[in-house]
Amino acid sequence: MEKTDIIETVLNVIPDLDQSEAETLVDVADQRKAQAGAILLSQGDRGSELFLLLNGEFSVFYKARANLQSVAMHQTHFPGPGLLGEVNLILEAERTATVVSRTECDYLFFDKSSYDSIVLEHPRVAIKIVTKIASILQNRFENQRRTMYHNLIKDSSSPIVGVKRISHWLGYGGQISDTLSDRLFKDYDGENFNS
Repeated sequence: MEKTDIIETVLNVIPDLDQSEAETLVDVADQRKAQAGAILLSQGDRGSELFLLLNGEFSVFYKARANLQSVAMHQTHFPGPGLLGEVNLILEAERTATVVSRTECDYLFFDKSSYDSIVLEHPRVAIKIVTKIASILQNRFENQRRTMYHNLIKDSSSPIVGVKRISHWLGYGGQISDTLSDRLFKDYDGENFNS
């Protein structure tokens, strides 16, 4: 990809950056290419790399063990551009999934040392990266929460049973009285889980 196209993509992925900040990010990163079928991230690894995906299609896989049996599953697929490995850049936690490139793709690669140099030399850029990561995590959590609540309530015989199921699965408390609900949420009807 041409540098101008890469910078434009970076600005689409992290819109808070200005032109010079996007150029700085591109200059610090390694530009790489992966073939279809390449494993970019592996579940269980503790790497701290961040991938700024410039294009391509990707699949996410997850493996678990239960009752001495392994189960592997395809969780989802998604298109680039976007960020991949964002949690581990900051936390260096165990990776929670394996990500495979479904198509040939281009990406910018940041390891811990290149990110640390951004933090030291361009702190505003580092703050904008972390802000984008926080936004991704918040959106991911919110989508998962809404889907789970929707499915638990919708698949229940009544909203009351759905709330009890949510309480059971998540360890939350139970339903509160109408009086307390009116006091706490007087002008708010609640999230709508009707289909």
